[in-house]
This record gives sequence, structure tokens and C-alpha cells, in this order.
Amino acid sequence: MAAPRVLIVDDARFIREHVTKIVTTAVQGAEVHAAEDGEAGRKLLTQNRYDIILCDWEMPGMSGLELLQWTRQQPAYQKTPYLMVTSRGERDFVLKAVQAGVNDYIGKPFEAQQLVEKINKWLEKGGETDSTARRRAAQMLAKEPDAAKKTAKKPKGLAQLRIGSASYKCAVKDLTLQQVEVAIKRESSLPVILEQAVVDIEQVGGSSVARMNGFIRSIEAHEPRPDCNFLNIKVYFADNDPEKLEHLSRYIEKMRAR
Repeated sequence: MAAPRVLIVDDARFIREHVTKIVTTAVQGAEVHAAEDGEAGRKLLTQNRYDIILCDWEMPGMSGLELLQWTRQQPAYQKTPYLMVTSRGERDFVLKAVQAGVNDYIGKPFEAQQLVEKINKWLEKGGETDSTARRRAAQMLAKEPDAAKKTAKKPKGLAQLRIGSASYKCAVKDLTLQQVEVAIKRESSLPVILEQAVVDIEQVGGSSVARMNGFIRSIEAHEPRPDCNFLNIKVYFADNDPEKLEHLSRYIEKMRAR
């Protein structure tokens, strides 16, 4: 087999560098290109021909799922192996990826050997997807109740959100290596979109996990009422510190194992 061309798409630089090192070391002769987001990945896919794609899910702009959907619409990439490398492993996320034509899923954090085995498997097998599995995933998603009717998720941890001189106690609703969604009580002083923020993430027992720098990505009322007392806030992380991200990755793995 000719030396494979591999595309890595992830907005975290340390992940791109880590995966690139794994692939170039383990896959003989591999030519590896990396993109920092979905749009950059799409551009590379139009400029080159790749034998396998390794893509994160949550990225600013075009997500990994959106890039997958676009890829499967291109005649040249309908049978190209597409692997999601992400911390999102919830049932709905997996079903959406299967429906869109993903070939395999690799959860963060991962072992290098696990990644190499999957790459070699799909380079040998090819990426043609099972149309029956895609239809079944679509049917299962169609049967899901509306998000508004689902039971609220329990907090996945605690945090302190600091903006300027203000500080808010938070419940962590969702957490990835790219961003955190927290719930805060409404006060007279409120955060502003794109404002710089620091999030001190804690375990439920109170011990510190990581202090992440970022900015406010979105603010939403917890309920569709003007007198709502709680707000859901998403903070996108700007940190690329490998040590911080390693601690965070281990904590996310423990949360998802509960």
C-alpha cells in the first residue's frame, strides 16, 4: 500500500501535535496534514486527497459533525475512513455521527496504541459505511423526546466564574477540553458576551481540577421567562497549556464513567 495521507482536524494545538507525532511514528511513510478547525479542514480536503480523516467534534465555526456531513456529500470522500476523536461520547452524539456516516469513534483521552490500531484497521478496510446502521440511527434519533422535555442533567461538578472584579459560584452542566457550560444565579452584575473570563473548575468534593482562561461564548436564560433567576453560560477556553488540559482530560474521563 502506498504511503497514506492523513488529515487531523482539531482546534486544540497540543492534540494536533500529539496525534501527528503518534501517526508519523507508527504509520510508516504517512504524510500528515493538520487543520485548526472545520473550515480549515474543508479547505485542505478540497486541495488534497486524503486516505483517512481524524476529526474532533466540538470546534468553533464548522463542527466535526458538519465537516463529516460535508465530506460524505463529496464523491471523492464517500468511502474515505472518517474517525471522530472527541470527548463527546453521549448516546445522541454517537447516533448523529453514525447517521452522518462516521466509521469509528475514539474517546479522549486515548492510548496511542488504540489510535494506531484503529487507523491501521480502517486504512486496510476502507470507509464505506453501513446504510442500514445509518437509517437505524436516524430512526432512533427521531424517537427521542424534545430536549425541553428531557429530565435535567445533574451537575457534573462545581466552579467559580471570575470576570473582572466579579465572581460567581457555578454548577458545571457540561465540560469538554474546548469549553464549559455553567449555571449561575442571576445577580445585578452580569457577564457580557466575548468578555474575558477565568473558570476555576472543582470536583464536587471541593478539590481543584484546573483553572482555565477563556471568554464568554454565550449567555442564555435557564427558562424562557424574563424573571428567570438562573443563567446558562458557555465559556470557550483559550488555554493551550498541556498540563492543564491533561488534568482536565482525566477529570472528564472520570465524569463520563459515572
